[in-house]
Amino acid sequence: MNSNETSSSHQQLLNEALNMFVKNMDTAFFKLVVIDEQGLIIQLHGQLSFPKKFTLNKGQNWLMLEERIQWETSKQQGIVRLGNSVYNLIKYEEEGTVQLPYKVFLISSIDIDFPWLKLATSVINTNILALLKGADMQRQMDNTHQFTFAMMNALKVGIISVSTAGEIRYVNNQACQWINIRRRDLLKIPIKNLIPNWKNIYQLVSSGEKFLNEEIAITTPDRKAKFNVTVTPILNQEQVSLIGMVIAIRELENVYHLVNKYTGMQARFTFKDIIAKSQKMRKLVDFAKNISDSPSTILIEAESGTGKEVFAQSIHNASSRHDKGFVAINCAAISDNLIESELFGYDDGAFTGAKKGGHPGKFELANGGTLFLDEVGDMKPEVQVKLLRAIQEGAITRVGGEKNIPVDVRIIAATNKNLKEEVEKGNFRLDLFYRLSVIPLKIPALRERMEDLPSLIRFFLNKKSVRLQKQVPQIRYSTLQQFLDYDWPGNIRELENAIEQYVILDGDISFENLKKELQSPQHVKQPTNTPQTNNSDTPLKLTTVKEMERELILKTIKHFNNNMTHAANSLGVSRNTLYLKIKKYDLPIT
Repeated sequence: MNSNETSSSHQQLLNEALNMFVKNMDTAFFKLVVIDEQGLIIQLHGQLSFPKKFTLNKGQNWLMLEERIQWETSKQQGIVRLGNSVYNLIKYEEEGTVQLPYKVFLISSIDIDFPWLKLATSVINTNILALLKGADMQRQMDNTHQFTFAMMNALKVGIISVSTAGEIRYVNNQACQWINIRRRDLLKIPIKNLIPNWKNIYQLVSSGEKFLNEEIAITTPDRKAKFNVTVTPILNQEQVSLIGMVIAIRELENVYHLVNKYTGMQARFTFKDIIAKSQKMRKLVDFAKNISDSPSTILIEAESGTGKEVFAQSIHNASSRHDKGFVAINCAAISDNLIESELFGYDDGAFTGAKKGGHPGKFELANGGTLFLDEVGDMKPEVQVKLLRAIQEGAITRVGGEKNIPVDVRIIAATNKNLKEEVEKGNFRLDLFYRLSVIPLKIPALRERMEDLPSLIRFFLNKKSVRLQKQVPQIRYSTLQQFLDYDWPGNIRELENAIEQYVILDGDISFENLKKELQSPQHVKQPTNTPQTNNSDTPLKLTTVKEMERELILKTIKHFNNNMTHAANSLGVSRNTLYLKIKKYDLPIT
């Protein structure tokens, strides 16, 4: 047999093996990709959906996707990021003696873990080996079915398959556990009894519409619980007629945890990231470590730019809640009419433009973890009342809803205002102040911890040089002394901006000019309608603080080619705050 015949034989073998695998699987969970020796996609199986801007097609060059893969050391499994979505990926390796001249990859959503994917590739390998050995087809199919059942039960997703008549034909262990009904009893229940609006869902999916990740109430013996639900059609072998549907259910808490993990709502800082050479800072860090695992609320009071969120994230990571979400919200950056729905979420139809099915708020997303309320002193009185009730009762009610939703959240609040003075002025509720300040934490301004300044300068010099891909510039002794003598009214944020400019200019700037840059409108907000000094003959252009901030954010994001992490670091704010400001100013970010 020549090489062409061998290649054709191998391709036919692979086709048969993959077809048997796909036939016995719910294809909504994966995308199976076959690559030839030239790196081109020659086969695609599975109905896993990708972001709208990304498509996979036959004949496409696989290298375009491979560049996005973050492999583990084994080069056998890894993750691939497509837009804001993350997928698990595993490479199939032949366990038999025949080496196929093709590469096979299995891609799944992030909540389908690697053990499941490895089991799936074992099914493919079993099919290939069985075909090679000419095994009895029925025995082979029986083995494949056993693999399929094992795989379905290994999933951390509840699976229910139903006929077009609404009869439950199959249910896996996870679904039985969440719905709290034994399998043999579940198989006797019509699906409409579990999902009251099943008729509408069926009509939607059978007409070709997608039903993905919707919050649906499922009736269980002891309650009516909401789950994240995806419904996928099952077509016959010719892929023409509808013969049933697969319902995938996930617990909302697990979905929220995944959302937090892969959208940046995770704490990345620890106490090791805090530079504390001064005695005052060492004592503060020790105190923060000691209170980290307390369930009590913490109120961080400090000037802007001192690193309040760094302390909040470090406390979270040192607590027993570290494996749950860290969710931050800037109370000053969200408009008054949105802050309530951002905190507590909203139900379907709560207001014009509300998302169908409702939307969870920050309290629900942070359930089991930590909720960081930044700039809490700017919260409006009517929202303060609802926040107080949520803290007291350990439960929230969505906007437009009636049901009390229990939440287990540890709250860390922060403010650059003196809340006692705000209470005296009538701007902040006294009872809420006492609820938030169970454990007060005051971070000193940079001018009060100048012993830390040399270490901070070295840290930022190295950090900025690496990020900007430049040599670390030397700082002359006289310039360093000027750094040490300066008052740093903008605290660490101002220092970081100064060092970034110093690195960009390779140290070729005097400290006096550096100070002028820091005090220019790019770094200091000017009062609204205040004329700026202008010695030229060009007309003076008046602008507002908001306009200046909007323009600065837009320019910074463009400078870093839409890299939000770099842009946020340069602006001295968290990614969460940056996204809130983008939303606030309706910036045209692509």
